[in-house]
Amino acid sequence: MSGGMSYLVAENPITDLETAEAEVAELEDYIISDELYRTVIVRGSTGDEKIRMTGGDLLARLHRLQGEREILTPEQQERLDAAQRKADATIYSYKTRFHQRLYREIKARLDSLKWFLTECSDDPRRCRTEFPFEMRNRQRIEEILKQVGDNLPQDLAEALRGVDRRIRMIAQGSEFIWDPRVKHIYPPDRYWFLYMRP
Repeated sequence: MSGGMSYLVAENPITDLETAEAEVAELEDYIISDELYRTVIVRGSTGDEKIRMTGGDLLARLHRLQGEREILTPEQQERLDAAQRKADATIYSYKTRFHQRLYREIKARLDSLKWFLTECSDDPRRCRTEFPFEMRNRQRIEEILKQVGDNLPQDLAEALRGVDRRIRMIAQGSEFIWDPRVKHIYPPDRYWFLYMRP
């Protein structure tokens, strides 16, 4: 990208699907256990890969896959539907517990964003470069909000408002900062932070 601009290249949808399937297979154990990050081995077409799974990561991946549904083959669409159904059923069975885990994840992601925003004032150039990558945390939070609805504990709601204020203070409107291929999946009204740059 010209002018030193960085942007986030989207995952190949097939890799995304294989990862989502691996995460869904682990979801019940993930919710029952007490860990926030779970190491999952994805046995994909390009070999085995270790990833760190969270509830927010799975929700974000399923959202992106549903948004890219039309470029999947019919067989891949069926696999996506099966993964989505299994995820929905597992989440429904352990809803309270899953939501508690998601609140912990929001707090961890907000802490990471706060740290990044503080660093931004010390190193504006690095801030500009890393901004698109750091906004993954904010986007994962957005997918979690869709899952928990209006039930966000007050302290988290206040912390989120504070972080959003700081993002708006350091950044201004811009073109979509991630891979243009996935722009249609993230409309600017809901994902405003992906249309900003420091």
